[in-house]
Amino acid sequence: MSGFFSLAGKVAVVTGGSSGIGAAIVARFRAAGAVVVIADRLAPTVGDGEFVRVDVSSEDEVSSALDAVVAKHGKLDLLVNNAGIQPLGVRFEDLTESVLRRTFDVNVNGTIWGIKHGSRLLKPGGRIVNLSSFVGLLGVPAGTAYAASKAAVAHLTRCSALELAPRAITVNAIAPGTIRTPAVEGIPNNPEIPFAESRTPMGRLGTPAEVAAAAHFLCSDEGSFITGVILPVDGGIAAGWERYDLTIPSEISRDGSWHDPES
Repeated sequence: MSGFFSLAGKVAVVTGGSSGIGAAIVARFRAAGAVVVIADRLAPTVGDGEFVRVDVSSEDEVSSALDAVVAKHGKLDLLVNNAGIQPLGVRFEDLTESVLRRTFDVNVNGTIWGIKHGSRLLKPGGRIVNLSSFVGLLGVPAGTAYAASKAAVAHLTRCSALELAPRAITVNAIAPGTIRTPAVEGIPNNPEIPFAESRTPMGRLGTPAEVAAAAHFLCSDEGSFITGVILPVDGGIAAGWERYDLTIPSEISRDGSWHDPES
């Protein structure tokens, strides 16, 4: 892919790139011309390309993985902090210390270590994209640890965008809605699918490719003046309620004009 939105000559790292949204981002970036290294705990089961094993909850592992990429390729241009775990359905009464710690270790600390060591290696014009979630923007029941962790990712994005702006490094986040990943579709008769479809204004789930397209734009030269943004890719969920049944106030006449009953 050349011309607009080309990533030719760029070196990218995508954490959690072995499956789901991460794998779609990897494929999209490679199609746009980037050299992409997958950083994940598990190697991809399909496709080929470079892979480095890393647990993003470990600062040392993140730092070493990114250093290894620069040692091999001479630079780092793009970093997508996508790795995460999703313990949705856990209410406060069922929350345990181990679940809370692991969720924050991966989702929050993993993003922090990526930003810290990615920004150490990125040059002016570098890009960081973090993966938040629509539940990091909106309150949901049984969200507890996961929703809080993704809200933290959104705010970390804003804070780091301000710190790195003087170096011409952008930091943005994508907040996906419910996406048709293997984690969602792999559950037999998953009740989340019809539930999310009924509450998404566009009436369907998103695809990993649609999230990857947003990451591609934010990492392109054309996205150079966008930073500190949390971009919902959610079919309209974050825009507000898709239904709000009201009756027209008596002060508004049938032709739409305002009528003051006291005048």
